Amino acid sequence: MAPSSSRRSIDLHGRRREEVVPLIDRFILDAVEAELKQVRIVTGKGTGAVKAEVIAYLKQARYPWKYEKLANGKDNEGVLVVFVTD
Repeated sequence: MAPSSSRRSIDLHGRRREEVVPLIDRFILDAVEAELKQVRIVTGKGTGAVKAEVIAYLKQARYPWKYEKLANGKDNEGVLVVFVTD
């Protein structure tokens, strides 16, 4: 299968901290299998518990990420762009 430059997204709004690791683990593994370069994880802002859980997972799994940029150049801290393949 040829590599794809398209990105998929997962929206974690309304999810509890305990639910997110299995969801993002499967989501990222599917993206790797599909040879996607990047995915978007929408954590929202809320209390920050879901975002903290996602970031901890990404660090442990050694997936580089950054915040999505808004049109004005500022970081959108509710959306993480994860680089899953080179």
